Amino acid sequence: MRLLLTTGLIGLLGCSDKSLVIQNPTPIADIISHEDGSEVLEGFQVNLVGSVTDSNHSPEELLVTWYVGLDVVCETTAPEADGSTACEVVLAPNETEITLEVKDAENARGSDTIELVVVETEQPVAEILSPVLDGVYYSDQLITFEGVVSDAEDDASDLVAFWESNLDGILTDVDTEPNESGEILGYGTLTEGQHAIELEVEDTTGKTSRESVIIDVGPPNS
Repeated sequence: MRLLLTTGLIGLLGCSDKSLVIQNPTPIADIISHEDGSEVLEGFQVNLVGSVTDSNHSPEELLVTWYVGLDVVCETTAPEADGSTACEVVLAPNETEITLEVKDAENARGSDTIELVVVETEQPVAEILSPVLDGVYYSDQLITFEGVVSDAEDDASDLVAFWESNLDGILTDVDTEPNESGEILGYGTLTEGQHAIELEVEDTTGKTSRESVIIDVGPPNS
């Protein structure tokens, strides 16, 4: 009888020990700014927003990290007091996988991953209206530099343009500020000789385009 009671007590204690094992719940990460398959523009800033929670840890006990593919794009940091987290990235066409990872104080990890569609942007366009190939120009007279720039994604006023000569270099004295319609109008002089004139434009993502014209500039007009 005593043997049975002892055996039962040992069995009870064994069950009691197992019940004391406490599992640490995995924290939860959720990307809320974009859905899987959302489209974003190549070269433009993308604002990623996420939310993290943990049933047994407060937000200040958590750490979040943002990844593009396997690369860290926003360094590990604590989320906001409400569990929110944000990351600003600029993506190339081959950078589509976004991951938000969260880690708690006991090293349990959770993550959320989405695939974005990065839409390739177009190059800007530059068009020279003046000077022209068959124009008559003199080294002591102002030459009209006129052109039009445009871009499929950017406003014309956000584009950066400049004129350049193979003989005189970048024409810094010629106005190249485009108006809202993309029109550029400036005046300047060139040295005597045959010039290859280029109008180059750059958009906000760093893509460039150019157009050129060859003109002859004569000596001072007498």
